[in-house]
Amino acid sequence: MKKWWGDINFELNEAKTWRIGQRKISVQRKDAEWLISNEKTNEESFEELVLERATFTDPVIDILPQRYLVKNTQNSLIAKPLLADRSIIVRPHSALNVLPGEKIELYVSSPLWLAFYAHEGRLPISDLPFWLPSDSWFGPNTMVGELCYSKYTDAKVTLDNIQKRSHRAITTINISNEHDEVLTIERISLPAPFLNLYVDATHQFWTDKVCLIHHLDGDRPSFAIKNLTKESEKTDLTLISPAREMADENTFMRSIRSLVA
Repeated sequence: MKKWWGDINFELNEAKTWRIGQRKISVQRKDAEWLISNEKTNEESFEELVLERATFTDPVIDILPQRYLVKNTQNSLIAKPLLADRSIIVRPHSALNVLPGEKIELYVSSPLWLAFYAHEGRLPISDLPFWLPSDSWFGPNTMVGELCYSKYTDAKVTLDNIQKRSHRAITTINISNEHDEVLTIERISLPAPFLNLYVDATHQFWTDKVCLIHHLDGDRPSFAIKNLTKESEKTDLTLISPAREMADENTFMRSIRSLVA
């Protein structure tokens, strides 16, 4: 996979496109504004993400762009991958039953967002998903829970079964059942906004490890985030984007039933 993030150089009036199949995000530099076009698709493409120079004859340029004004544009823009701005619901192909006393690991991938920053800017000019999952509610009822994105896909028990994608990040979910009853899992809430994003030497993206614990004592924390650079055997990881949100004490005190269903 080729690198598509970091400092991206633009000549005046030059346009560049981040393309995954028919999905395109294009940026054009003007004297005092950046033009960003967003050509969506109904289905997620699994082709490799490519960064290419666009021309005025490209159809994507004909889409009405969003205009972001500055006093003077610089000759480069920072393109940064980010994780989702909400939790993502992961639904395995079929229910998972974790026996008492067992510890398992699952592997899931989730779509990335693409944010653009001016060099002097702390906030992104634009923050767009490569593929936007549908909205879904996660919780025991309509009064308790949170609005999430839904990602109905297999949670793999073997890392080799996760197909590497240039616009997705892989998360390891560690589940420990310390209860005396079977833990049945039909859905998992992946707390994407609280996870750091990393990249390895092959340009594959990874997140922090998520740990879920089913305790006998319901008052004990059921959720933990483990820094991947300390937990992983990989030595070539580089932090590329910090978590969107800082986890606090309330985050880690969530019950197991607020994380799995």
